[in-house]
Amino acid sequence: MEIAIIGAGQVGYHLADILSREDHRVSVIDADPAQARRLMESLDVQVVVGDATRAEVLNSGGVSTADLVVVVTDNDQVNMLACSMCRQMGAGRVILRLRDTTVLEGYRYFYKQALGFDVVLSTEELASEEIVNMVRQQHALEVESFSGGRVQLRRFRLSADSVLLGGPLADLDLPAGVLVGAVARGEKYFIPTGANELQAGDSIYVIGKRGDLDAFERTSGAPSLGRRSVVILGAGRLGREITRRLADVPGISTRVIEKNPKRAKSLAAEHSGRVMVLDGDATDLDLLHEERIDKADVFIATTNDDESNMVACQLVKNLGVKRTVAMVNNGSYRQIYDLLGIDQAISPRILCANRILRFVRSSSVSAIAVLGEGRAEVIEVRIGHDSKRDARKIKSLGLPKGTVVGTVIRGEEVIVPSGDTVVHGGDQVIVFTLPESVEAVLNILHADES
Repeated sequence: MEIAIIGAGQVGYHLADILSREDHRVSVIDADPAQARRLMESLDVQVVVGDATRAEVLNSGGVSTADLVVVVTDNDQVNMLACSMCRQMGAGRVILRLRDTTVLEGYRYFYKQALGFDVVLSTEELASEEIVNMVRQQHALEVESFSGGRVQLRRFRLSADSVLLGGPLADLDLPAGVLVGAVARGEKYFIPTGANELQAGDSIYVIGKRGDLDAFERTSGAPSLGRRSVVILGAGRLGREITRRLADVPGISTRVIEKNPKRAKSLAAEHSGRVMVLDGDATDLDLLHEERIDKADVFIATTNDDESNMVACQLVKNLGVKRTVAMVNNGSYRQIYDLLGIDQAISPRILCANRILRFVRSSSVSAIAVLGEGRAEVIEVRIGHDSKRDARKIKSLGLPKGTVVGTVIRGEEVIVPSGDTVVHGGDQVIVFTLPESVEAVLNILHADES
């Protein structure tokens, strides 16, 4: 595959390193001569030094013949303009990275058409999802969030005493609003029908709304984690996003420590009593003792200063906090975090690069998750408007064997469907399918890829 990467920062470098070792033909465009020199000295890739908003630079980087262009500079405006130019010049697929995706709110499909991207990703959103899912989960081994967090996919391993064993799926008393979309059994991987029976040791992928999945976990015997206390260091972009996502989660109390008085006051006003905001420094022992931070279940350090995150996590860990999570801005620091005993180090840029790798390795740009090391895919598509397909039951669509519609999203409504559920043009659907069936699914749905 011919792949052009625009931006040689941490995301671009990580991608170029891995993709060049997978025998793809990779070119990288960056305006910084020092970044370009680093790439030329260490990786087997073509490097073009120049402004990615200039057509001659993009052409020199092979954009017009590329199967995939990944636009990942640290400047959102540059990324948006370069994305549009790449599409106009003939790029096959375009993945766009934005730090701030609020510009898309309410106008996502307008921007998709205007800029020509196939997939848009935000480093901060990916990192906040990762952290919030870690805090929320009961016994799920993996959690993926789709459709702005309204829909989740969770993976569970079934024990020998699971209540889900002993009968066909169709006869199980599953909570309303959840669907078992895929099963991994040893080396075998399949999309189940109602006639399939689950076995001890199976890994199952269950999709549904977050609250319904919480109910499923309780039904399947997961121990309740009880009330949990979370402390967040930093009220920057990532800290605010994590706070927003946790503020209304039942059973979780959230406190934020922010040493900038203006930021602290703004965040407190935004959440009006639902979140306690402490104006202070996380290395102030008097503050930590006074607020009994040692009783917290999770401490999350989200500042842009890696050293401050390390010190704060070590300090609260020594005071007795059960679990520490730190944001890593410099990817090379991740091993240091491990050596220091910090429980979880999350690099937003590496998360973004790894998510892009999923799209490269999947058969469709609509893939939102790749399951079982590529043995199945979850794709999200918008059903095209076609009078022959509008208002049809799912069971009459003629989807390939081994394909299951997991969720239908219609405006603000989220539906976990049955075969008799009627879908309409314009509906968003999340579909489990096999890689070889993706093209057929898209054709049948006359899909506008999202």
